Amino acid sequence: MSHRIIQRARRFLLYAKIAIRSPQPYQRLRDLIIGNLLFALPIPVRKRIFNGQPHFCPVCETPLRGFLVLHRPYHRWCPVCRSLPRHRLLYLFLNRYGFIISKTAQTVLHFAPELGIARRLMQLPHFRYITTDIEPSSIHVCSDIEHLSFPNDAFTLILCLHVLEHIPDDLRAMRELYRVLKPGGTAIVMVPITSPATVEDPTITDPVLRERLFGQHDHVRRYGQDVVLRLGAAGFVVERIGVNDIVTDPTEITLMGLPEKETIFVCRKIV
Repeated sequence: MSHRIIQRARRFLLYAKIAIRSPQPYQRLRDLIIGNLLFALPIPVRKRIFNGQPHFCPVCETPLRGFLVLHRPYHRWCPVCRSLPRHRLLYLFLNRYGFIISKTAQTVLHFAPELGIARRLMQLPHFRYITTDIEPSSIHVCSDIEHLSFPNDAFTLILCLHVLEHIPDDLRAMRELYRVLKPGGTAIVMVPITSPATVEDPTITDPVLRERLFGQHDHVRRYGQDVVLRLGAAGFVVERIGVNDIVTDPTEITLMGLPEKETIFVCRKIV
């Protein structure tokens, strides 16, 4: 049995255990099973099932009858490429802010790569695209974000989506992102903003309690807008980009299933 199959089985059992202990055990367990069965189908089959109008996924460029709306962790997934709202927002940002269409050579580091985005970015000839995660799976380099194995000033673009809320020492991780980013480079950081100010408690380790307090079983904190100060302390100059800075027409938010309140933190290394 391959490592990937074992990893998926362990993840399913963990999600099932949390679902059973949640306030909505039957709904969550049912939707977990439906989601796993659906995503086990080949992509062409899923495309035939969901192809249509009035929605569109900008990542896989598929017209859709609708996005997959099940209880977590399958909330508003693209049923074809598995992109979530934040993934679609990121890809739209990369495209419309020139990272993709400019054809300028980029050395890219992508943490915990999202499948749909990874498939698109690895096809770009001007991207030297490297994926990394602490868990060995279908990535290029296994590395801990708190202790990266890459040299200084190695990347022109870093993608780090909804990773830092999982990291015990996020300030150290931010300093590592700054270290491996080239001067003049850009790190794209996204975290869930669900609190007026950042709240964390490293003594809380129970997955169900973490979900209740921090929003997900493997989160170790809730971030507030003061995440900008934390990123700034690592050395970054930070710009906030919201969905209305990216879309050309407000109807695109519904059309593409974009998150209305998600913020992209564009972090630049200026030295």
